[in-house]
Amino acid sequence: MTRLFSPPKVEMFSHPVTGRVEEAIAPNFPGRIYCMASYWPAKFYQPHCTNSLAPGQPCKVVGIEGITLLVVPL
Repeated sequence: MTRLFSPPKVEMFSHPVTGRVEEAIAPNFPGRIYCMASYWPAKFYQPHCTNSLAPGQPCKVVGIEGITLLVVPL
């Protein structure tokens, strides 16, 4: 059987960049951020993170999985 889709590959950035939360991000609930002059879906890089990020808060973008940016709180 041939696979039509492969799981998204995680790519870590060599230098993290800063983003701004547009839609809240919580554990197991992805949100949206503004980063690199565009809006992106985003989720926590560490799945066990207990923090939440509210709109307007800054965050650090450490990587990308598919089209979803991986963030950590500042």
